[in-house]
Amino acid sequence: MRIRVTARADLYEKRKQEHIERGYRIEDERPIPVNGLCSFIAMREVSVSDTVDELLAQAINGGRGSYCD
Repeated sequence: MRIRVTARADLYEKRKQEHIERGYRIEDERPIPVNGLCSFIAMREVSVSDTVDELLAQAINGGRGSYCD
């Protein structure tokens, strides 16, 4: 899974560290502010077992997914 994270320049390093702690790999950093914002791409490989777990959670929760509890 790949997401672009945009943050205010003063929060850029904090957001980047939070994503690293959550297991994301940081790619395509743009640390120079444009209109006060910086960005990076956070990427995490989704394992097959994670996909199966999510499908199972959706089936049990009636299609709502595990994060909607």
